[in-house]
Amino acid sequence: MRERKFVDTSVSRRSPLPIEIQPRYCVNHATDLTAGCSFACIYCPFADLNARRRGVRRPTAVDLSTLDDHPAPPTLFLSPASDAFAPQAADNTHRLLSHLLPRGTVVGIVTKGIIPDETLSLLAVYREQIEGVAVGVTNLDDERNARLEPGCPPAALRLRNIDCLVAHGVAVGLRLDPLIPEVDDVPESLERMADEAARRGALGITASYVIAWGRSLRRMRREPLLAKAVGWLTEHMPVEGGMAWGVALPRRRETYSRLAALTQARGLKFNICGCKNVELRTSDEFRTSCRNTWFLDDRGLRASEPEC
Repeated sequence: MRERKFVDTSVSRRSPLPIEIQPRYCVNHATDLTAGCSFACIYCPFADLNARRRGVRRPTAVDLSTLDDHPAPPTLFLSPASDAFAPQAADNTHRLLSHLLPRGTVVGIVTKGIIPDETLSLLAVYREQIEGVAVGVTNLDDERNARLEPGCPPAALRLRNIDCLVAHGVAVGLRLDPLIPEVDDVPESLERMADEAARRGALGITASYVIAWGRSLRRMRREPLLAKAVGWLTEHMPVEGGMAWGVALPRRRETYSRLAALTQARGLKFNICGCKNVELRTSDEFRTSCRNTWFLDDRGLRASEPEC
């Protein structure tokens, strides 16, 4: 059965900027600078949901005309359902950061994009308020990335973000998310990624296995590269905000333990996303927050409960 396509009712009308508490993101204020996302990662369920909610068919920049009316939240995460440095978002991201950072907001960013030089300089000026930038690269295989993350820059260019952020004195880590079974979690690949993080000066690694449902799961099933991977999504498991299909807990625990050992051996920090690993929140095996809790600890702050 072919998927029904939603109708774009507002191609010429941009949506206003929402800055709101998001329980799925460490109970943190969060916002998206676009509805939809041009990176078009086939495993991502969130961009589609946000685009449909806002009634657009293509990635559309939000309307920042009311930006001056927004009070500065104490913390902000970019971005729940898009990428802050996708082409349609980068200008808005810089404008938003220029508005909030001078007002004291602590910012955390996850990106698979390329951070422009102007924004790098801005982050450097306010480095004491940059909780961390997590650079998303899960695999160095260009074919894998082109097929699963068709709109994203190549891995080598993304990894240069780490070099640039380190040079600007900004806290940065490597994010292995999502790990796809049989594709990204083989020991040799994990070791290469740990080596990249250490060599480039990242503070640590955050990891999480893929979760999927609905359209994202159907897209994954149609991709020949993921034929074996989809067979591992056997557990209908709790995630923050609902249920999703994911990798069974024993395999997740085994891979996270391997990554924890790899990072420790290289003097790096390690944590996992508690939103996608709810069963591990009560365990003391791993830190279960996507937030840079080391940054918060250093400044006498604390993450909202529950962590992640």
